[in-house]
Amino acid sequence: MSASLFKPVCLLMLTLLLAGCATPYLSEKSFWNGQTGFSQTRLGPDKWQLEFVGNDLVDRETARKYVLKRAGELALAEGYSWLGVDELTITRDAVRVTPSRPIFGFDEDEPDLFMAQMQVQHRISALLTFRLLPRAMDERTLNAKYLATIKTNSD
Repeated sequence: MSASLFKPVCLLMLTLLLAGCATPYLSEKSFWNGQTGFSQTRLGPDKWQLEFVGNDLVDRETARKYVLKRAGELALAEGYSWLGVDELTITRDAVRVTPSRPIFGFDEDEPDLFMAQMQVQHRISALLTFRLLPRAMDERTLNAKYLATIKTNSD
């Protein structure tokens, strides 16, 4: 490979590798993707609960955008123009603590490798409970068409 192509190819490979690590917008929650992605539950004829769970690479704002966008899409698919937010909760939890590299004993430079080299993995969760509405009711009512067009990092 010529030197002029090496740098762009390496940059492209690194970008693809990093993009593959984040939890994508259109993912369903399952065992195979580490329980990250979306789940939705119909609580009544016009009431829904959406949950998005993301990995360490998803921040709070992205998780919020994901559930609001999905709620807008769901409202439009059900024939409603508005939705009323009952509750939106965003949490970030530590789900696993692991050594950042294998530990095979003590080194004189790092006498306590076990405590010094711990890595905490987090999971972010956005839980939205909402009602589908035919028209705007109050300040907690959001336009479904607007929500469905929210730009996310995956767009």
